Amino acid sequence: MLPNAYSVMSDVRDVAAIHVAALENENANGKRFIVTTEKPHAIQEIAKILKSNGYDKVSTRLAPTFLLKFMAKFNDEMKGMLPFIGNTIEADVSSTMKTFNWKPIPFEKTVLDTAKSVEKEIKN
Repeated sequence: MLPNAYSVMSDVRDVAAIHVAALENENANGKRFIVTTEKPHAIQEIAKILKSNGYDKVSTRLAPTFLLKFMAKFNDEMKGMLPFIGNTIEADVSSTMKTFNWKPIPFEKTVLDTAKSVEKEIKN
């Protein structure tokens, strides 16, 4: 089961591209840039993307919050997840988009490419 949590997410290819672009763009001097999706995505959304693309073992069911809180009393990994449950993490990427004329890699592509990459590593 999955926690009810929403967050912006970054594709490492976008992060690398913006790092290079920042080195080449004088308007980036001394500034910090957020490189992430434009909107938050639910962990359940990731699972649904995977499920609809042939990853059959992925659960798309949400776990009850009370159950996750109870399990956190016995599991440190679950305890670390508590601040995200029921919350939405957002970020403003407008400055990054404007400065570099950049658009994030589509979220579904990030999810599926990540899954393929992990799948390759597991097979090796």
